[in-house]
Amino acid sequence: MPDAPVVYIGPTISHRDAESALAGGDFRPPVARGDLYAARQHGSSVFVIIDGVFSQQEAVSPREIVDVLRDGAVVIGASSMGALRAAECWPLGMRGMGAIYRLFRRSALGSDDEVAVLMDPDDGHRALTVALINVRHAVSMAVRAGRVDRATADRITRAAVDLYYADRTWSAILGRARVSDPHGHIEAFLATHDLKRDDALRALRGTARRIAADPGVLARRRLGPASFARTEIHRERAHDALGGAEPRLMKRALARWQLLGGRYVDHLLPIVVARRGEELCRRIEMAAPRAALLLGALRLGAAPSGAQADPGSGALVAPTALRIAMMEIWMAFIAAEGEFAEALWDELTISGGLDAELFRWRAFREAELDARRRGLTIRPRDRQLASTAMLAAHGFAGWLDLRQAAEKTAYGFGPFVEHRDRIALSLRSRERMFNPRSHSDR
Repeated sequence: MPDAPVVYIGPTISHRDAESALAGGDFRPPVARGDLYAARQHGSSVFVIIDGVFSQQEAVSPREIVDVLRDGAVVIGASSMGALRAAECWPLGMRGMGAIYRLFRRSALGSDDEVAVLMDPDDGHRALTVALINVRHAVSMAVRAGRVDRATADRITRAAVDLYYADRTWSAILGRARVSDPHGHIEAFLATHDLKRDDALRALRGTARRIAADPGVLARRRLGPASFARTEIHRERAHDALGGAEPRLMKRALARWQLLGGRYVDHLLPIVVARRGEELCRRIEMAAPRAALLLGALRLGAAPSGAQADPGSGALVAPTALRIAMMEIWMAFIAAEGEFAEALWDELTISGGLDAELFRWRAFREAELDARRRGLTIRPRDRQLASTAMLAAHGFAGWLDLRQAAEKTAYGFGPFVEHRDRIALSLRSRERMFNPRSHSDR
């Protein structure tokens, strides 16, 4: 709908509530890298960014927003990813709305952890955890209402800060803060205060008012060429992403890091659908029957996690089957690590993401080495955070599930335990770097 404002929503606000605030909007899932380019190319002129992907896909970049703004579009941000990007891009014309945007712009908030939540993509991107900024807001409201005292409020906030965002539920926060709430009254009160949703409503209502005052804003034509180019493809490369390492060795190191840590999930489908490496895909199709069905369905344009299909059509018919197929592909990747390394390198080169992935690997490795040089030890909390990160990346419900699956791979379970500890050490190094006084060095 080129004549409708494009709105990217997810866990922050329901489709029904968003529609009530901005009737006739073109509501889409959380924004990811390339989405603004594609929508602008198709004629959309007004964009409202509420939610966006973080770790599971490439996030929308400031450069993409700037390109679309310079092409004559209107971009508004609030609440979550929208507030983050608006605080970065407001000098170039992006408009931010709401309290969270103002806090980021004033640097009162400085981390995306403040707005990050775990969401369920199979249930309308429903939030499964609570955002840290919502904890701060709700606790403040509870103090004002006399529901908790200031000391209890501080304990609740500290408990929320200490929890990984994927574990940050109200019950976990109150339990960690040792708050007695036998009847659930405190939790119920806190859960009613949602600053992210409030800001989303403000932004959507503000957009509706702007369109009502100036309907022509929806018809702003493109100023630029026929298509956008990913600017990272042709921008000058000012440094060596390999850091002087030999490409052949780096390919294997990068591949193993992805397969152990779970980042391979981001590139799995592009590799197998585009057949990056014929021999690798042939092995998958021979050794993994469900994976072969997945590849066939995807190449024919079928939706693997969609509705029930004809059993004879070759399409997958349930999310469970999709999960099994992806696990088979993962095992095949591990069994052919060298071929996966080549396919991954090709995919990252073509997609323009190679430099970024190499820098992530180097940052991880250098943080681990720094921790070892300083003699830092792994605490139970560090190991728990590392385990949670690995489970979230791989998509396993628990460490036992990962262990059972890992033991069926060519790696065995040992390398996964070692990788968890490497992550834990890198987390210790980063904590020491950014919070040098809050924890001891050992």
